[in-house]
Amino acid sequence: MKQTRILSRAFILMMISVVNISAQTTDDPSKSLPEEINNWKISEDRIFNNETLYNYIDGGAELFLSFGFSKVFNRIYSHDGQPDILVDIFYMNTSYDAFGVFSFSSGKVENKFGVQSQVSTGAIIFWKNNFYISITSTSETEQSKNILNKIAEILDSSIQDKGELPEIIKLLPEKSLDKESVKYFRNYVWQNSHMFISNENILNINQNTQAVLAQYSEKNNKSILIIIKYLSSADATNANEKFILNYNPKLKKNSTLKDKKGKWTGIMVINNFFVGVFNSRTKNEAQGLLNASKAVIENKVGN
Repeated sequence: MKQTRILSRAFILMMISVVNISAQTTDDPSKSLPEEINNWKISEDRIFNNETLYNYIDGGAELFLSFGFSKVFNRIYSHDGQPDILVDIFYMNTSYDAFGVFSFSSGKVENKFGVQSQVSTGAIIFWKNNFYISITSTSETEQSKNILNKIAEILDSSIQDKGELPEIIKLLPEKSLDKESVKYFRNYVWQNSHMFISNENILNINQNTQAVLAQYSEKNNKSILIIIKYLSSADATNANEKFILNYNPKLKKNSTLKDKKGKWTGIMVINNFFVGVFNSRTKNEAQGLLNASKAVIENKVGN
């Protein structure tokens, strides 16, 4: 009986250890990285936070800072006669934030790694759960290309949960949507991603709002749709009034207007959502995209 108790206790401790290892690889994918992989060995490990990120990626730090993250783990692998390989794991606050950062990358969106990924010469990036991961090499050889893929596979498999896309993404009308143009953000700086709207925060975008931008292709023209979710209908109305005042006061009387370049702009408030359409060829095109957005929002969120 005593031996049985000892074995049972040992089994429980072993299972706890297994659970802890699993949780560790899920919560901290950097722990899954090998010290050596096909003769590429660690030459340096570094960690950066929101105060030191500029020291590492000055010029690109603003994007990550605008979403919020806890740290960045950076590892450099080196191999004589081969390019260095850099692994960056950004520990974002939520999966929404990880997707948001990824949405501002350029390239063909695939799902080879993580939830969404992009693979290019000497680079693999992907997001999964609250992690944004970048694996790059200083140049590319056949050997380094294989190592990039192996590291991506290791990190991908170490993150158990996929995470979720921001709910507001699901409110984009699907017809004519350019899916690779979708940008998700919570800082007004990124409102100008597809076209210039303003250098000021004329839509009251902040960390409590969620915004999505996307392009819609119609006969060699790209209309631009922005949907912003506010905490309340009052907030959406206030943002709408501020936008009209600063963008074009004539929108107060007409929800769709033709600009000096011959393009059409349209706006609409639906409960706690602001919807704006820019760069449309015709009034009907602008109004059609507004109406399509309204239908989706009312169907998925409610009146």
